[in-house]
Amino acid sequence: MNTATASASLTGSAAVSQAAAQPILAVKNIEVIYDHVILVLRGVSFEVPQGKIVALLGANGAGKSTTLKSVSTLLASERGEVTKGSIEFRGQRTEALAPGEMVGMGMVQVMEGRHCFGHLSVEDNLITGAYARPINRAQVRDELEKIYAYFPRLKTRRTSLAGYTSGGEQQMVAIGRAMMAKPSMLLLDEPSMGLAPQIVAEIFEIVRELNQKEGVSILLAEQNTNVALKYADYGYILESGRIMMDGTAKELSENADVKEFYLGLAKEGRKSFRGMKSYRRRKRWL
Repeated sequence: MNTATASASLTGSAAVSQAAAQPILAVKNIEVIYDHVILVLRGVSFEVPQGKIVALLGANGAGKSTTLKSVSTLLASERGEVTKGSIEFRGQRTEALAPGEMVGMGMVQVMEGRHCFGHLSVEDNLITGAYARPINRAQVRDELEKIYAYFPRLKTRRTSLAGYTSGGEQQMVAIGRAMMAKPSMLLLDEPSMGLAPQIVAEIFEIVRELNQKEGVSILLAEQNTNVALKYADYGYILESGRIMMDGTAKELSENADVKEFYLGLAKEGRKSFRGMKSYRRRKRWL
């Protein structure tokens, strides 16, 4: 190999390495306002690396759902607007794009509350997810079988009306429907809400499988910090529309403030409900 060829090879390798290192999603210092008046997010910045699970953590009203809707460009439907900062998905600015265009680029959001088509069967719900891309009937069948392999419960309920299935099954339908669109990135908004702990564990195990086997990058908004940190690679804690702390899942799990204020644990062990009424110490970030 001559010098010029070697140099070109190295340049090509560097370009591939740089592309691999580039996050699939980069949110930089965004500000979100509702109704031109209500400031909800202030200076929020975070990244989702390619092929990783990143969790947005925080209490109800912290700004998690608004952050996800900013990323998926669903804010306009709720009279919200990103007024500052930038959002880049796969290296492209997306603030001005429509939600349908985001789906076409490979980003799909599973909304809080599941939102299945109750009058359609489980299988018909799943099939609607395939309409976002050109696909023939044979391919739809292949994709359905793949979804049923991940969600065997849904295969047994395929002909049942989605509105008459359990909350856990509806959440599986919502995630399976999103996967029928073949996303490269999935946004999950409170997938554990209202579900029994064993169903939550089952769903999160499937989400991890989808991440590892299908290579789907996942941005997860979740109040259940304990579960989220068990499955995420990295986490950001939101409070009052600001990111107050971030770190690997292990770092956050071991952080004293996170243990006390989000996991319900203090140095002496789990705190009682009565003890939760007043903090024994203030968060260091306040």
